Amino acid sequence: MNRIVIKNIVTIFILVTTIFQIGCETPNSKTNRDKIVVVSSITIINDIVRNIGKDKVEASSICAIGTDPHTYKSVPSDSRKIASADLIFINGFGLEGWINKLIKASGENKPVVTVSEGIIPLKDDKGHGDPDPHCWFDISYAKIYAENIAKGLIMVDSLNNEFYKKNLTDYIAKLDSLDSWAKDEISKIPSDKRILITSHDAFRYFGKAYKIRVEALQGISTEAKPQTADVARLVDLIKKVDLPAVFIETSVNPKLLEQISLETNAKIGGTLYSDSIGEEFSAGNSFINAFKFNVNTIVSKLKVD
Repeated sequence: MNRIVIKNIVTIFILVTTIFQIGCETPNSKTNRDKIVVVSSITIINDIVRNIGKDKVEASSICAIGTDPHTYKSVPSDSRKIASADLIFINGFGLEGWINKLIKASGENKPVVTVSEGIIPLKDDKGHGDPDPHCWFDISYAKIYAENIAKGLIMVDSLNNEFYKKNLTDYIAKLDSLDSWAKDEISKIPSDKRILITSHDAFRYFGKAYKIRVEALQGISTEAKPQTADVARLVDLIKKVDLPAVFIETSVNPKLLEQISLETNAKIGGTLYSDSIGEEFSAGNSFINAFKFNVNTIVSKLKVD
């Protein structure tokens, strides 16, 4: 067999193999065929997904770390990300007002799981009675998030049913430990100083769970515009109880709280994680670590030595 014939046979073989591979690909083909592709709306949900899915999932979020989901503006790559996903997790309760339009724009009919399903939300008593979406700050609700996430993963990947259930059990044990620790730590704050003032009203579930009064400049959404009366109300409250600190947030403009700090004796006690976890090498690089960081920051600044 001469060299030209051999070369032609090799060329035909490569061509046929390539065509076969292309034919096997679908628009939803995964980057890693051993993993299911999961997209979450925010980093907090994405982190829980990673804890339960571990090496069985390729997980990412639409909102990047430090991004405010209330005011997020989607980009074309978001639709492509959703189109490539096997499963989508969203928070619900109006946190991501943009998400349904984005899913529709992707042109794909993908399973969507609302992780807050089963939770009766607090309502925004400063606005129009809208549901408060920041349920994760009550650890009993974070456990519901985890359970709904595990159910979603099992729905699309039933072969790894036991794997996800085991990881769920382990993660809930960590959340239970976190909850007990947080209650012990917050009990160290004197009752008259147990007041948490933040940029926007993201911590009401936290306040209810740990018996802390929560006051904020803005309502449950950062789209709400703080009024002069809101600033005056908080200044009066801080002076009345001689509150030592107020707290800014990683994803919210701190300007007005810094102004309030200047008008009172209250210091900026630190920056809290609210609608996002922290960067990979930060103290808040997971939901549990961000929660711990918040508790440590609040207690250290409100506790009287």
